[in-house]
Amino acid sequence: MSYYILLDFGSTFTKAALINSPQAEIIYTTKYPSTVNTDATIAMEKCLVEIKSKINANDFEQATILASSSAAGGLRMAVIGLTERLSLAAGKNVAFGAGAKIVHVTAGKLSVKDIHQLENIPLEMILFCGGYEKGNHSILLHNAQLLSKSKLNVPVIYGGNSSVAQAIRGLFLQHDKECFLVPNIIPNVGELDTSNCETIIRDLFMKRIVNMKGLGKVQQLVKEITPTPAAVLSAGAVLSKGTPHHNGYKDLMIVDIGGATTDIHTYTENTAAEGAKLIGAAEPYSRRTVEGDLGMRESSDTLISEVGLTKIAQDVNLPEQTVKCSIDKRVHDHDFVADSAIEENLDQTIAKSAARIAARRHCGRYEPVHSSNCIRVQLGKNLEQVKTVIGTGGPIINSRNPLEILTEILKKKSKDTYLLLPKEADFYKDGDYILYAAGLLSTVDADFAFEVMENSLKHWYLGKVNAR
Repeated sequence: MSYYILLDFGSTFTKAALINSPQAEIIYTTKYPSTVNTDATIAMEKCLVEIKSKINANDFEQATILASSSAAGGLRMAVIGLTERLSLAAGKNVAFGAGAKIVHVTAGKLSVKDIHQLENIPLEMILFCGGYEKGNHSILLHNAQLLSKSKLNVPVIYGGNSSVAQAIRGLFLQHDKECFLVPNIIPNVGELDTSNCETIIRDLFMKRIVNMKGLGKVQQLVKEITPTPAAVLSAGAVLSKGTPHHNGYKDLMIVDIGGATTDIHTYTENTAAEGAKLIGAAEPYSRRTVEGDLGMRESSDTLISEVGLTKIAQDVNLPEQTVKCSIDKRVHDHDFVADSAIEENLDQTIAKSAARIAARRHCGRYEPVHSSNCIRVQLGKNLEQVKTVIGTGGPIINSRNPLEILTEILKKKSKDTYLLLPKEADFYKDGDYILYAAGLLSTVDADFAFEVMENSLKHWYLGKVNAR
């Protein structure tokens, strides 16, 4: 029998899972408060001591160890495109797909003010894109001039019109800045070419960003560290598409609620809704979005602002001032744990709001038009065919009623007329915290990763629900 040890270095917790082969069973899981700001190996060693106690010494020494990390705020990127609906949308899909946390976006001709804003953001990488092949290049050259002369000192990945790629790289090199060239991510109308760009982003994460996050020592034990969101995205893709030996779950969604963000992952081919014409950037099969203002702790105040303090107070049957004080606790103490029925009820309400809003930002929508060719146009991804929804993240996994949170993603017949959301689904929760681990396993053995997820999810089936 052989074993896999899967580690995840998060900002809050360092987690570990022990899985055996070929049974694809989760033998043991554990977690400790992360120590990535001082020495990442401290929490890691505590996890490994527990893991080692579950198997014999020889099996431990022979175990395959894989790791992911979202520590220190994740991989912070800016995306610069030409148009909001095309290159910027495509660039965001690529960055999110590679596991990045987008902290700034801009489209069109950059100004000096835009550059100053970029210089004052804690960035680790820039994705610069735009223009179809043989299309616009004057604005790209203008933007490259400003970026290359700026005080920015982070790697730039250029994935735009290839006719000016070498000229753009030359501008950055003249000013001692790194610039990596990848094929145009939107070479033609309705086309996406993202794999090379995603690979470069992940390689840079491994080679440069990891050491900045205090994880350098871990490399003595683990050769490669994957961004955690990228690992979860990969896990969902395997579960959706299946493998040569396993039929996939087909169209599915993953809802991941955390302290700072709410992430939505969807896996489905984009199709036009009935009577609609697709416009805008092409949508990838595997898509991830991150809502940085929809978290349970440090961004709970912005979430409450979106929903409305009065509405939240009514939902939890508390005075507005009481709710405001509770939210302030969450914003200033990211480790806050609900310690009463009132606080648990507020957490549940926040989580429901996060799932509801994030799903509606992620999904596509259609708009009526007056045309002889179609009665409406569709922007974004059609999720009506999604039939499987998986919830992960502490607020869902530890909830007294995770189904109540997850069903918020369903289309509400009376309110969501123009939104392309699922109307019904089978719901699961990631009760073993296994999605990151399965994503790591999929790089070694996709069949094995699929079996691990299926064995786990069977234990955490929540039920089938139809939209109201």
